[in-house]
Amino acid sequence: MSEGTESESRKLLGRLRDTLADDSAGQTRLDRITNLIADSMHTEVCSIYLFRDTETLELCATEGLKPEAVHQTRMRIGEGLVGRVARSGVPVNTANAPQARGFRFMPETGEEIF
Repeated sequence: MSEGTESESRKLLGRLRDTLADDSAGQTRLDRITNLIADSMHTEVCSIYLFRDTETLELCATEGLKPEAVHQTRMRIGEGLVGRVARSGVPVNTANAPQARGFRFMPETGEEIF
């Protein structure tokens, strides 16, 4: 890891630590975390899905998708790329998400069709 990358990672970890230690409401912290990660990684979209129950994931925070999709968008474990990662614990790294095995388009989130 280059020195610049390590320094940026340390900065992000410090910002995340400060956000988690803040006494603001849970949703505010989740929103701030998605913003920090998207900004740090220079991405247009960053989303956090949490387990609603043992078989269901719920979109709980997002930077870049429609805010009204938060707490409305759900998927089963194994469904879509997020559900696939939740089931296997293995990240998906692809240049073409819609072509990846298991991709699921969710129009309510405002995500782009590639």
